[in-house]
Amino acid sequence: MLDILTVSGLTRRLPRSLKLAGFAAVAGLAYGLAAASPAAATTAEWQAGCQFKESPQGYGEMMRYAACMRKSDCQKMANTGNPNLLIAGCFGVTPDATAQAPARHAVH
Repeated sequence: MLDILTVSGLTRRLPRSLKLAGFAAVAGLAYGLAAASPAAATTAEWQAGCQFKESPQGYGEMMRYAACMRKSDCQKMANTGNPNLLIAGCFGVTPDATAQAPARHAVH
């Protein structure tokens, strides 16, 4: 078991530059782990979690339903090539690979 007095005495004897380097290493590692986690979690398969068999009944379910509808709207905007994605608050949304490009009709 670690005694706090032993640890405290050890940290007092370390030079300030070594303390700062240790803190920077721990902070960098924590930042690296935090930055990697959302990137791995953001997949295009959000539709699988947004399948509702009945209308939402509780507050938590209504919040999840609203978030799913928001993601659906953002995805539709991205698929149609809407340039106002960032203005609408749709960050990090890319068009589906299966989405068809909007048809361009010649004006006569």
